[in-house]
Amino acid sequence: MSQKQPNFVSSRNYLDVAERFLDIGFWNADMATGEVRGTDGFFRLLGMPRSEPFSLQQWIALLHPDDREDFRSLGAVVTMGVSVSRNVRLSDEQRPPRWIRISVEEPTTADRIVGLVQDAAAEREAKAALYRERARLNAFIDMTGGVFWARDLNGAVNDLRGWERIAGHDSVQYGKESWMEVIHPDDRQRVQEVREACERDLLPGDVAFRLLYDGGEYRQVRARTAPVRRQNGAPMEWIGVIEETWRHEAASLPGDGTVLRPQQLRAARVMLGWSAEELAEQAGVSTATIRRYETTGEHMKEATVSAIVGALARHGLILTASATDVGVKLRRPDAPGRTDAGT
Repeated sequence: MSQKQPNFVSSRNYLDVAERFLDIGFWNADMATGEVRGTDGFFRLLGMPRSEPFSLQQWIALLHPDDREDFRSLGAVVTMGVSVSRNVRLSDEQRPPRWIRISVEEPTTADRIVGLVQDAAAEREAKAALYRERARLNAFIDMTGGVFWARDLNGAVNDLRGWERIAGHDSVQYGKESWMEVIHPDDRQRVQEVREACERDLLPGDVAFRLLYDGGEYRQVRARTAPVRRQNGAPMEWIGVIEETWRHEAASLPGDGTVLRPQQLRAARVMLGWSAEELAEQAGVSTATIRRYETTGEHMKEATVSAIVGALARHGLILTASATDVGVKLRRPDAPGRTDAGT
């Protein structure tokens, strides 16, 4: 007794399913006549009812004017024996432009090309969102003057930004143990204990220590770390920031205990009615140095601090500091010790 063979759907049914699920459409064009034939998915992506005939000129008319030349160049490129893709916009007065990707295969005959159309909007939006998130993070790092890092569960660092200001070079990869080498020897055990506790309990951590900078100097920083979790709560990586706390400390002059803080510098300029350029000229330093210190508190050399404080003093401003606050005072014109060098 013969067994009944199962029924199979046609290849056309498979094509329809693929086009709907993948948001694609197939087409071919006669380069001599300009006639275009397409599948249901092709016309659906173009937002048109299936019609015959349909031409390359009609297709060009559907595109954004700035993208039409890219489309026209497809034919010339594929005749050179290569496959090519272009992202173009469909223009519609009733709604915003929609991005599609047109891919063309190397022609099998001299006058006919075969291609694919895909909806490219979702991919472009995802890339734009990813770029925006990374740009935000980079802007945050620049604004705070810190370092951002991400490492996998094995301890290998796979994302490191802002490190070049500390290490003196752009690309560095540190493993779990290599990080300890740039931490002051007296702080390593404490940092190690905090890190092990974080990894054991899967909780955020916060620890201050001294970090080795390019040039051999240790400076005070604070590191914060937290696990990045999957939807089920399991960790998939760790991220962290290194805050250069030493940059927020007062810039001190040797000997007399005079301090200079960014807010004092801004207040002093306001009291004198000076721009950053005028203060830079009076102190003999660059304008960029003044602006950087006022906005980020970036470390300045002692000679630079002395030059700025000296310029303010010559015009009657005294920097004050106590255990609780700092300030700027204007010395009376007749007070002893003032040597006003003109304005």
